[in-house]
Amino acid sequence: MSYKEKLLNIKNGILSIVESSKELPSVTNETASLTTFDESLDLLLKEDSSLMQMSFNSLKETVRLIILIDASYSMKGTEKDIAKGIQELINHYQNDNILFNLVVFWGERQILFDDTYIGNVTMPEIKLGGSTNLNGSLYYTMKNKCRDGLNLLVTISDGGDNVFEVSPNKVKALMQELNNSHNNFYFLGEPTLEDTPEDVYKAASELGFREENISVFTRKGNGNKLNFEVISEMLDELLKYGKISKDWSFPIKEHYLALTDKKALK
Repeated sequence: MSYKEKLLNIKNGILSIVESSKELPSVTNETASLTTFDESLDLLLKEDSSLMQMSFNSLKETVRLIILIDASYSMKGTEKDIAKGIQELINHYQNDNILFNLVVFWGERQILFDDTYIGNVTMPEIKLGGSTNLNGSLYYTMKNKCRDGLNLLVTISDGGDNVFEVSPNKVKALMQELNNSHNNFYFLGEPTLEDTPEDVYKAASELGFREENISVFTRKGNGNKLNFEVISEMLDELLKYGKISKDWSFPIKEHYLALTDKKALK
């Protein structure tokens, strides 16, 4: 194994090589390289203390966090709150074993982060566009990200699909195919002025989301920030217990009830 490979193994979280390297016998032709390796390793760990935490994290199961968020013009005025909420969530988990994915969609979709170690993520500005390709973006994301691993996918939108790239039935069929203990699919929907909470539940159910994994929200009163605080709590539960409690949406629903006159909730 080359010197560079050894350092890369340490950086990738393999702790055993740290001790074994110090126990290797001194051989005349290798003494200099072993000494150089030990010194470089000590310096590496000293300069970047997060490497040791990353090493311990490598013993835990990796969680893939996938946030799929509506960036259509109807979300205008909330993009800064959304970016701030996501950044605070990122900061909270910067030393955890999480692969971060962020997909924004309007008439098109943009992958801002793709299985990026969460400690290396800094939120960019979110730009908005016209139309809402919810179905196609959800289908694409599940198909490409939820075939393996432990996944938490949260979709956030304030309106239905109007691009029709993929039918609701096709999305639902894929979600049902992928519906297992390793995939956690959740939907947060903000009713439009014409919609009721029942409309949100119905539309999300038609895409395959389980009723208990759906919630309405309102952007009023820092509602977007609250969404990401709740996602953080969900991620905590998934990291600690491997599952998410059934009352995950309680803070969001209470906030919705307090700030709107649409009282009909599931």
